[in-house]
Amino acid sequence: MESSTYDAIIIGSGLGGLSCGAYLAKNGQKVLVLEKHSVPGGYATSFRRGAYVFGSTLHMLDGVGKGQFWHNFFDLCGVGDSIEFIKLKYSFRMIFPEHDILLSSGNLQEVINTLEANFPDEKEGIRSLFKEMTNIYSDLSKFLPKTAPMWQQLPGIPFHYRSLFGAMTKTLKQVLGKHLKNEKLKGMLFGNYGYFGLPPSKVDIYPLMANTGYWSDGSYYPKGGSQTVSEAFVGIIEGNNGLVKLNSEVISIIVDKGKAVGVQTRSGDRFFAKNIVSNDSAMHTLHNLLGDNKIPAKLDKMEPSTSAFIVYLGLDETFRSTLKNIDDFEIIVSQTYDLEQDYQWTLNYEFEKACYTMTLFSNIDASLAKGNKFVAMLTQLHPYNYWTKYQEAYDAGKKEEYNKEKDRLASALIKRAEKIIPDLSKHVEVIEIATPLTLKRYTGNDNGACYGWANTVKQFLPIDKILSISGRTVKIPVKNLYLSSAWTFPGEGYTGVVACGYRVGKQIVGLTKR
Repeated sequence: MESSTYDAIIIGSGLGGLSCGAYLAKNGQKVLVLEKHSVPGGYATSFRRGAYVFGSTLHMLDGVGKGQFWHNFFDLCGVGDSIEFIKLKYSFRMIFPEHDILLSSGNLQEVINTLEANFPDEKEGIRSLFKEMTNIYSDLSKFLPKTAPMWQQLPGIPFHYRSLFGAMTKTLKQVLGKHLKNEKLKGMLFGNYGYFGLPPSKVDIYPLMANTGYWSDGSYYPKGGSQTVSEAFVGIIEGNNGLVKLNSEVISIIVDKGKAVGVQTRSGDRFFAKNIVSNDSAMHTLHNLLGDNKIPAKLDKMEPSTSAFIVYLGLDETFRSTLKNIDDFEIIVSQTYDLEQDYQWTLNYEFEKACYTMTLFSNIDASLAKGNKFVAMLTQLHPYNYWTKYQEAYDAGKKEEYNKEKDRLASALIKRAEKIIPDLSKHVEVIEIATPLTLKRYTGNDNGACYGWANTVKQFLPIDKILSISGRTVKIPVKNLYLSSAWTFPGEGYTGVVACGYRVGKQIVGLTKR
């Protein structure tokens, strides 16, 4: 059995853990990252099948161009110059019943012009909406880098971040309703609602901030795929006397006199550190790893985000000749402008009706496939509970019925995509399919959740004086234990969790220097 001592132990190597570990290592701390999987990265991983490299989940990132808001967090963690981000020409191609439009990447005025050309009666509303969106995004860019405790920042939030504060208790539907009347326009503006897991009536203002980033700063993809991002953070950790240990599942956090002092792995090894950072979900960390009876009861009442069904496609050399537009990257296809109806189809398991996205990775990054071959992906929101009937057999390795169902749904999704790209199925050389059970198995995320906690208004709010758990901020029942993942503030996505890792790392370094 191994027993070692470190300054910080990171449980899990998702980007929230790796970024925190990189910041700590870069600032002189001895860091150990323990990961149960055989590769680092969590959702930020890639896998190879023959001539093809598939990114597990990533579609695009916003604002990671050199000097831009989100890129600064990568810089602060030491990887800003290690990752090549390729900028997309267009963020989205939106295909709805009566519209097929391209929305620019990194050119907000061009996006506005496109929307005004398609909805001329809404010019005034479009301009006022985008003014509010950019003001909220500006407030976020000033607020998020600050790492002082939330209770210290609270009094100044209404004065220093007026636009953000004014919208924090609003749903996306409420904000849109202030500015726009045309329901078709509202639907198309946030046709990518699958990125956030909830429709306008339920989701917080996160979509406003994210889409502003895509349209103003730009949409990007890391050259070489998701794994290059994770490996860059690993490089910083290991280049600064740290260690990333794979195939090492942590099964418990060791507590002594009210302090987290170490961890134990499934193999029986025990590691000790001054600080423990969990990249695992809040629920699993507190219920399973800690097992403390002081766990906030309200944690059990919080809502996890939805999961996804993903079809990875390796396409042959002749596929490119079928593409009419080589600038297409993210194509969002919807049968309705009513996103509430679309989400209801998902909840009712009417997947043949619900919206889906088609991502044409090789249009932006030829390095993902050998020769002239092509990598693509089809994605659709799926509730975890649709797949629970297969869970027991899946865990036992008896996957016959499960495989039949995922093959059936993948074939149906490919057939739908052939309405956009005819004969797509004839070009498929490799196909892999991921379900919510797959996402749960490989990442450990509760319910195969894509985005941590659901992006509701209640769970978005960063502070509540009354509740011991508020929004994404969890009151930890032991000292020297921190959370850094999509399950805590500021939340989901590659950029969000990297910002979280930086914030937690800076907090630990600040306390260490006292």
